[in-house]
Amino acid sequence: MPNEIKNLQKTEISFLNPYSAVDEFGVGEGMSVADFGSGAGHFVLSLANRVGRDGRVYAIDMRQSVLEVLEGYIKLKGLVQIKTIKGNVEQVNGSVLHEGSQDVVLCSNILHQVDHPFNVLKEAHRVLKGSGRLVVIDWIKNAKLGPANRISPKKIEELAGEAGFKKEKEFQTGDQHYGLIFKKKL
Repeated sequence: MPNEIKNLQKTEISFLNPYSAVDEFGVGEGMSVADFGSGAGHFVLSLANRVGRDGRVYAIDMRQSVLEVLEGYIKLKGLVQIKTIKGNVEQVNGSVLHEGSQDVVLCSNILHQVDHPFNVLKEAHRVLKGSGRLVVIDWIKNAKLGPANRISPKKIEELAGEAGFKKEKEFQTGDQHYGLIFKKKL
């Protein structure tokens, strides 16, 4: 067996599983959830399963191409509870969602990519109900995979506090990511 394969076998990586991670979010039947920076739907499908036919999942991304991939899957599977939105969540009202309309906002692997993460958190605060939760998942500093640009959990906590959130808990997301859940301060 070549050394490269042996070394790969020794390096086990526990990667982010959207179905087990969603267990931590407190998402249930009939809820309304926004996935900011949804991409092609890494979390959207597991969220749709949780909210059921009476709930709603808003997949928001600024790239039409990834939303089209997701829309094809939605049509194929008849997932009427998912709605795609082309929007820029760094802008005020950029999600186009109504104020106070969401039970949960998910920001997974987006805050390290944007120019203004505080603006994203403010938009999440705007669209969340009074009892709403913000879920942030991003790359840990020493992850073996992922982008070079990272945003620390400490920085997220600081920005979230300024945006009107209070940290509720941390949760395990594999060994490449951290997970934080915030409650909206009233």
